[in-house]
Formats: sequence, structure tokens, C-alpha cells
Amino acid sequence: MKNILVLLIVLAQTTLAFAQPPAETSTVYFTRASALGALINFTYFDGEEAIGKFNGLGYFVYECEPGKHLFWARSENKSFVEAELQAGGTYLIDVVPKMGGLKASVRLIPVDVSDYKMKKIQKLVTKQEARTFSEEKLAEIQTDMAEVIARGMENYEKMQEKGKDVKQLSPEMTITEDDLVFVKKSKK
Repeated sequence: MKNILVLLIVLAQTTLAFAQPPAETSTVYFTRASALGALINFTYFDGEEAIGKFNGLGYFVYECEPGKHLFWARSENKSFVEAELQAGGTYLIDVVPKMGGLKASVRLIPVDVSDYKMKKIQKLVTKQEARTFSEEKLAEIQTDMAEVIARGMENYEKMQEKGKDVKQLSPEMTITEDDLVFVKKSKK
């Protein structure tokens, strides 16, 4: 009986972790599958709203309204992704740290699973729980990052004025549960 209960709990957790979002929302996975610059915190935003902050390997799942979004991350630099999300869609942005001298920078990459190396991301999502942030923690980040947010939005506006390209996450770049699951290939 105890084994059946444990199995049911594990199945419920797995189902919840990969449950499709309600049709009226969109879901975005932010994955940091590289250990490079593991001690450096990256802070994540949806426009002017703080949505997460962590260092090292990990990922978080962000649910939001469908439509247009400006996702960005901050470290020593800022990296932006313009997104157009469809209702019920699930998307993936890979967070890639880069080291240069004593500085760490961040690069957000909107993932098209048809031509992206997914192995590290799949291992990460399969082996770890998603990071979560309480409303209180997000409010604290929002307050602490007020000036950073203002500068980040100014940076984005300047990029727009100069006609610089911003990476795009388009509505058709959805992912499925299977795209995130690591399956060890058997040796022949």
C-alpha cells in the first residue's frame, strides 16, 4: 500500500511539472543548463516586471498572458528577447552565461527545438525541480532592481532607435513535454 501511495505521488508530481498551461495562458521555460559562471546571479524580467533571480544550474517556469512580451535578463550586460506567445503555447528560452575576464554576461536564446542542441536542457529539466519564487521574493527583487529596470528599458529603447536586431520568440516556436525529457540512448 505504501509503495502504491509513493508511486501515485511521484506520478502526480511528474504530471504537474509538465502539465499543459490553461488555454488562456502561455508558459515559458527559462533554462540555465551551463555551469559556467555558476556563482553569478542573473535576474529575469518580463518588460518592467521582475520574474526571477538565481545563480548556477537551474530553470524556472513562467506563466503569463498570451501576446507580446519583452523578456530580458541582467548580469554585467542585458540580453533581450521579443516574444509573441500564443494561448496554450509552451516556449523555451535558454540562458547562456559567457565569461570574459572578470566579467560575466548573459545571453538569452529563444529555442527552436528543430535545430537546437537540447541534451543539456533535457537533462536539467528531467533531473531537477523548477525553481520557484514567492510573491514576496519577487516584490523584493522588483524593489531592489527599480533602477536596473529603468536603465534596462532605456537600453532597449536605444537599441530600437538604432535599429539593432533583438532576438525573436515567434508563436510557432512552441515545445512539447517530449522536447524536455531526456532519454538515455542505449548502446548497441
